[in-house]
Amino acid sequence: MSLVREQADLGRALTDAAGETGDDVLVEEYLTGTPLTVGLLELPGGSVATFPPLATEATDAEFYDADTKLDADSRRAVAVRIADLAPKALSKITRQVKRLWDGLGLRGSARIDFMLTSDGQPYALEVNSTPGMSRDSNFVVGAATLGFTHTDVVLAMLHEALARQPYDVPLPTPAFSSTESTREAAVSP
Repeated sequence: MSLVREQADLGRALTDAAGETGDDVLVEEYLTGTPLTVGLLELPGGSVATFPPLATEATDAEFYDADTKLDADSRRAVAVRIADLAPKALSKITRQVKRLWDGLGLRGSARIDFMLTSDGQPYALEVNSTPGMSRDSNFVVGAATLGFTHTDVVLAMLHEALARQPYDVPLPTPAFSSTESTREAAVSP
């Protein structure tokens, strides 16, 4: 991923993103504002807990990309806190979160990422139907704001998975690129 600020830099960014094999590239408009993330967790009994929006700030990175979020370089380049939002912005985000949960038919858990622009307009960026579960992940940090421990989150997810009605359509069979495990291939001589 790269951030292009000048038209002259677009060609190189596209070439880098496509790689040697010429993969397809997704180009998005860059929105400035505050990155927010909202977790949702289905609880035993079917109610859905919506975590307060968390604001994420890239403190030592050009922008909040996947490497920064995952702290790939162990730089601690991201600060996460409960977002201090105007009531109108919070209301918009809450409505969008519920609409996305219901409209996409989400179950179990999800994390929805937004960009809140300076005029208070939230833009949904992505929906993660399998949010990260490390103890420091935004999802688990958000759950903790409501008093849920990591164990509580895991138990709620397991409960939902075990109580879920079976799918009423056949599930596709996964197509693997290799029958050999990647981990095994990496350590084989």
